[in-house]
Amino acid sequence: MTTTETQNHGSKSVIPHDTPGHGHDGRRPLFDRLARFSVRRRRAVMLVWALVVLLAAPLAVGVSGALSGAGWEAQGSIAQEVRDELRTDFPMVGAESAIVVVNQPASFVDDQSNVTAVVERLSAEVGGDVVAAVADPRAMPMEAGLVSGDGRTVMIPVSLAFDEDADLPEAASDLIHMVEKIALPDGVKAEVTGEWPVWSDFNHSNEEALHKAELLSGLPTLVLLFIAFGAAVAAGIPLILAIAGIAVGFGSLNLLTAITPLSVWSMNFSMMIGLAVGIDYSLFIVTRYREERQQGHGLEDAMANALMSSGKAVFLSAVTVIMSLAAIFVVPIMVFRSMALGMILSVTAVALASITLLPAVLAGMGDRVIAQRGRKNSDQAAQGRWVRWTSGALKRPAATLVLGLALLLALAAPAIGMKLGMPGARVVDEGRSSRDGYELVTAAFGEGAAAPMFVITPIGTEDRVIEAVLADQNVLNAQVVATNDATQRSAIRAFGSTGPEDERTGQMVERIRQTLSTSVPEARVGGPASQNHDLTRSLTGKAPLAIGLIMIVAFLLLLLVFRSLAIAVSSIVLNLISVLASFGFATIVFQHGIGAGLLGIEHQGFVNAWAPIFFFALLFGLSMDYQLFLLAAIRERYETTGDTQTAIREGIAMTGKPITNAALIMIVVFVAFGVTGPIPPTELGVTLALAVLLDATIVRMMLVPSLMGLLDRRNWWIPKWLDKRLPKVHFSH
Repeated sequence: MTTTETQNHGSKSVIPHDTPGHGHDGRRPLFDRLARFSVRRRRAVMLVWALVVLLAAPLAVGVSGALSGAGWEAQGSIAQEVRDELRTDFPMVGAESAIVVVNQPASFVDDQSNVTAVVERLSAEVGGDVVAAVADPRAMPMEAGLVSGDGRTVMIPVSLAFDEDADLPEAASDLIHMVEKIALPDGVKAEVTGEWPVWSDFNHSNEEALHKAELLSGLPTLVLLFIAFGAAVAAGIPLILAIAGIAVGFGSLNLLTAITPLSVWSMNFSMMIGLAVGIDYSLFIVTRYREERQQGHGLEDAMANALMSSGKAVFLSAVTVIMSLAAIFVVPIMVFRSMALGMILSVTAVALASITLLPAVLAGMGDRVIAQRGRKNSDQAAQGRWVRWTSGALKRPAATLVLGLALLLALAAPAIGMKLGMPGARVVDEGRSSRDGYELVTAAFGEGAAAPMFVITPIGTEDRVIEAVLADQNVLNAQVVATNDATQRSAIRAFGSTGPEDERTGQMVERIRQTLSTSVPEARVGGPASQNHDLTRSLTGKAPLAIGLIMIVAFLLLLLVFRSLAIAVSSIVLNLISVLASFGFATIVFQHGIGAGLLGIEHQGFVNAWAPIFFFALLFGLSMDYQLFLLAAIRERYETTGDTQTAIREGIAMTGKPITNAALIMIVVFVAFGVTGPIPPTELGVTLALAVLLDATIVRMMLVPSLMGLLDRRNWWIPKWLDKRLPKVHFSH
């Protein structure tokens, strides 16, 4: 064993270095043994992975049909309690009914033929798998509110047949197709809207966007990989790895649906993250492997060295991403837990493939992945440019640090005024039945017609409840719609003047709940008008806990890996500022609408309420990806040279090109998944792309080298009592 003496806050410390390939006990370290096993048994490793992927493929292909389109309720919320009670005790009110909207040139009073055609066609399906009941507006008084003031628009509530939430979007989809086939005269429109038709159309749009994103990102990704590797054969390796990991992740998702319902949203996000990190991890390991081979190391030693350094960083990066996403499980909403689980499965599968399958594939390909002489000179020239850039930052570290922080904080400033909300039917593109039907309803009946509020209250308290509800300035009308003698409770329906996505609707619900909590404590306020409000409250309420968990876990992991308080604290702070800058960008585009037209979207006037938790978990996890890879290289050089300034220059030179290439590919993937879908995926994809850009440029090129340059030897300081208790993790070989 050799040692290197360094100054550690005024006292000497010794950094141990294992002899190449061996640990303190004479055994080879884990990643060294794993690399050599994969190289020596490469055919067996590839065969096992091929069998796993083949077994997972049918499950992966069928995952869409196994996933649910529902799951947006905040479990334990008042809205969920009221929904359950309406389903059980008041099914006749049709609180979740789809609405078939008929719009015609003539007044309903003068011409009922079109409504008759629709009602009779739907009534013929009652008792089947789609339609449970149809409310006939012809048999109801005008006071029922199903006919617009001008008589030209009529609503036909249709109760959907379902066994559980997962069936409702599918039933709504079947209803949409059923209505599309009804023959109506020219000028007469019949559309289907409501909560479940909206989710049905949204899920279909999302699935279409998934396929478009695959096509849109495919060619640019291949081109960038070819540029990164300089060889078509090597360029295909990251895609093989990513596809294998995604297939296993999708197959695992399908299996888990037998235990618990999972949202269809998990598909988009698990594929997006799996593809992005799969390419990243491959680039890091393959780049290091090629460097080792170019330095004259044999195939087995080169792979061992690559996994001991870059492979270990990849593993730690995957652990960080997984633990960040796991914090989302504190949110009691199935959709978000499903999305987090889907991404965790993909990242896990991709990481395992990176440290087992990838070494076997590289060994099987031999020297075909090694750059030619011209390519080697190009790589050396790129490293030289990174050395010059870093040297410049280290010469003026204070100025570089201030400039970088100023840029990020300026972009983060708009996040101070960020408003949160949940989208309504306008999240679906025009041309879809649910969106067009929604516009017909709101134009004829008002924005609030699409989001009724229901109050469940004991029999005998109805008058007091109605009086309290009508006293609110946002309420247009309220009336008793059903009574259940068995439970001794009544259902009251009220309509406001604002739609479900409008923050004034949530404020109305909260005011009425406060009023009734004293006058009629047994009353419960729910219905479509309250669901977005309760969902937003649940998300924002759990955000501090989830964000705190993510930061604590990241801090502990960094402290454990790098044995440095300064690195752990500074990494957390820099990542936090980077995430805030991304929040500021999201506020500018999606709340204020600046640049929204370039993305082909209508800005909502708010940022989606799931952004604080979801963006933070993803952005923090992904930013740690590059941070760990970069810091691992710096730490490796420090363990070899004992000089911090040299370690910073050489570490950034080693990682500058692969990080830049990986960032470009990740940006392409995120943008492709963003611009092809509805607003929520667009918001996520575009914001992630911007975050990766900031992380790979301002953070890695300016903030990290300048801050570490200022701290110098203090980068590696750790209290002696803590130093004795932490296990040692080395990146040298």
